[in-house]
Amino acid sequence: MGKGACLIPSVTGVLPCDTWVLSRQPGGDLGAVAGVLSKADIARASATITARPDYAPTPLLPMPGVARLLGIAHLACKDESQRFGKGGVKALGAPYGLTRLLEDASGTPEAVAATDGNHGLALAWAAQGAGVPCRIFISEDVDPPRQTRLTQAGAQLSIIKGTYDDAVAAAEAYAAAAPDRLLVTDTDYTGGLPVTRHIMAGYAVLGQELAAQTAAAPPSHILLQCGVGGMAAGVIAGYVAARGRLDTKLVLVEPQSAACLYQSLKGGAMQGVGGDLLTHMMGLSCGHPSRPAWDILSELAAGAVAVGEAVAVHLQPMLREGRGGDAPFACGDTGVAGFAALAELAATGQMGALGLGPDARVVVVNSEGPVVV
Repeated sequence: MGKGACLIPSVTGVLPCDTWVLSRQPGGDLGAVAGVLSKADIARASATITARPDYAPTPLLPMPGVARLLGIAHLACKDESQRFGKGGVKALGAPYGLTRLLEDASGTPEAVAATDGNHGLALAWAAQGAGVPCRIFISEDVDPPRQTRLTQAGAQLSIIKGTYDDAVAAAEAYAAAAPDRLLVTDTDYTGGLPVTRHIMAGYAVLGQELAAQTAAAPPSHILLQCGVGGMAAGVIAGYVAARGRLDTKLVLVEPQSAACLYQSLKGGAMQGVGGDLLTHMMGLSCGHPSRPAWDILSELAAGAVAVGEAVAVHLQPMLREGRGGDAPFACGDTGVAGFAALAELAATGQMGALGLGPDARVVVVNSEGPVVV
């Protein structure tokens, strides 16, 4: 952990930093990963998702100007902001999870989930397309624009006092009260919910795309933002399945106010964090990892970074203006996380702690576009 000022004015401005950095040797047991998400699971999800008429791989955008400012060889961003025209990576997960559940459903069930960001939006979109109602549980801290997007997508909202974790519990209780309610959750605290693994298999499609897009020059590091960890776990599982080996350093990124995976890796066991979990990176406001995600990430993660709020808040408009000669780039509140981690590490002299030297080739993911209602 290092303290100081962010001394890269061209990237971040001069902002206070207190960056938490964890470096570790991953176990790398690919058999354990396959026990959570097998190649067959990933292949089935890929076949379903890529068969959609509106499917196309999202672009991998080179950002040489920002790379130069950070002192690394190459930086590229996997831009999920236009995935299926729905504004984020979650359009890969929740719709596939709902599809799998509807295969065994009868009548007109109700799709149910908790969200603090885009999972609920993707589910509402999928439910509308499937002709089934959708109820989304959110905490009272979810901002009005995100609430509006959910209702515009056809969701009925249940607003819960407390945090995202409280909304998860409320959604589980509601779904359990009637057999025609389908819990489409990307959060599974015990590991007993197949639908959570289905959702992660949907995210694995991104990892497969990334493996194909970087086959000629694989990344040395992949930075993935985490709430409960499902997206990150699915993406890296898909990437490793496509590559056949773990040949990159996976670095997890979280806000300090909700750094449950950072603390779990630091402590060597899955654990939650308390507090209000509030963060500008709204979709990452989660206090406890999902068990199947943890089972993958604990094997594959080579490090974790927990970033403060100031750099994330200020970096979005700076990227939108263009930095280092790069084209203007609009990323969402969670999409900025990887950029914020790199900026803080560079500013506090901690790039070397994760092996991010002048030869590093880094991939980050813009997990969502700006919230527009």
